[in-house]
Amino acid sequence: MGAAAAGREETAMRALRVLRNGPPGEVCEVAEIPIPEPGPGQLRVRVAAGSLNFNDIDRCHGRVTTIPMPPPFTLGMDVCGVVDAAGAGAEPWVGRRVVAITHMAQGGLAEYALAPVDAVFEAPESLDDAEAAAFLLPFHTTHLALFRRARLEPGETLLVHSGASGLGTAAIQLGVAKGARVLATAGGAEKARLCRELGAELAIDHREQDFAAAVLDHTREVGADVVCDLAGGDFSEKSWRCTAREGRYLCVGFADDPKNGFTPRALRPLCPANISVVGVMLAYIENLPPALRRMGMNPFGRRVGDEVHADLLRLLAEKRIRPIVGQRVSLEEAGRALDAHEQRRTAGRTVVLVA
Repeated sequence: MGAAAAGREETAMRALRVLRNGPPGEVCEVAEIPIPEPGPGQLRVRVAAGSLNFNDIDRCHGRVTTIPMPPPFTLGMDVCGVVDAAGAGAEPWVGRRVVAITHMAQGGLAEYALAPVDAVFEAPESLDDAEAAAFLLPFHTTHLALFRRARLEPGETLLVHSGASGLGTAAIQLGVAKGARVLATAGGAEKARLCRELGAELAIDHREQDFAAAVLDHTREVGADVVCDLAGGDFSEKSWRCTAREGRYLCVGFADDPKNGFTPRALRPLCPANISVVGVMLAYIENLPPALRRMGMNPFGRRVGDEVHADLLRLLAEKRIRPIVGQRVSLEEAGRALDAHEQRRTAGRTVVLVA
């Protein structure tokens, strides 16, 4: 059992539950469930705010995901709040305001959530709870992708797909901060405008233009040194056509793929392009269980997470990056907000205010 905060009498909490598979607005319901107790190496966070993710939509529909989740379950991958209890080995975190990726990347859209200590970081003091909830997953993921995996350098050209999304807005800002030339795609004029405001020198409305042709025109047929693909699906092979020779194509997200990235792709087009395909996943796990390693998982350890977080806090302090919160909603509104996200009617991060 975890060491609960003194005087706690609550035994139940409100949570956003998925009761069956289907469209989020139809299958999400706020219900009362027991407050969880942290086990060894876990923290319990009194949640102030949590973000919505495309993976939440996939889970609602019952699509193939990295971590399958049959109903009923509680949505919520990343949160901001105060640690109110800890299991063995995690006690020093009690009382601290944190941002965290939740246990099994679920359960965060509730009044209390569990998180493994390897995936918990100090919340940036300069950000309110909603901004902090919008910070961790987008900026850690894209920092790992651009700098550790793709080795983006100053002066190189970076193409960001889904540039107006939570991760896209983070990738654009990090590219600009690195001194790269940033190009972006987005669906619609308003989203393209947001990309330009964040520093993209070219924002392509992919609904109106062939983005591969636009990138090659803009770069005089050279292409992008790094492509940060947050969409997948039909974006993938088109991106390979406009990646520079010896460039790096980052597969980061699969929002445009109905099979959530599990669609087979022909590898032969990569050969004449002379490009690299680079994978990335946000997870910090020490002492990975052998069963997960044999499934193909090979995540970074906590030391890398600390390095990434420190660099992001530096960039925040220098006012070179900021999380983009598109809207703030209640638990009761979260299902409909996920519907809007699936229909591409949102920009930036949608944050659920829990406290």
